[in-house]
Amino acid sequence: MAITREDYVEQSVQTYARRQLFDVKGYPEEQIEFLDSFDDNMFDGQDALNKNFVASGFDFDDDGRQAELGSDLIRRQYTFEFFVIGLSSVWGKNIAQAIKFAVEHDGLIPLLDIADAASAPDWPTIDQLVLVGVSANRVIVQDPAPWQRHIWVTRVRVEDEYHARLS
Repeated sequence: MAITREDYVEQSVQTYARRQLFDVKGYPEEQIEFLDSFDDNMFDGQDALNKNFVASGFDFDDDGRQAELGSDLIRRQYTFEFFVIGLSSVWGKNIAQAIKFAVEHDGLIPLLDIADAASAPDWPTIDQLVLVGVSANRVIVQDPAPWQRHIWVTRVRVEDEYHARLS
């Protein structure tokens, strides 16, 4: 199975956010669990959470566009959403904001060679993604279940430039 360019970008952004939150910002891994995807069924029947969660949500791109005339160079923007399910309003807001500020650390996110399975999770960097923007907002749920009371979403927009023939 081939790994698509989108898979490289998605895994790179997720890995960067996780590393920044735990390794750089020093948040405790025993109090925050990163999930590869959001599955609200995992919280069914729970009256209370025992930790905070960060779940990768939707991701989408802007269809891409030609970056230079007569070339196969493509420039594409991706938007990634991280859903923060907090133990409290303080935890939810804090984690969402921490991800926001951690991701915008230097405006660049390393594009990782996730095809190099032997080096996971310390994949080598093969390129860089440019941060276009990042925001964090509270999600209001009408008549929320206990786990839905303190949800935030952090949106990360990055730009990738690549040659179409090589992807």
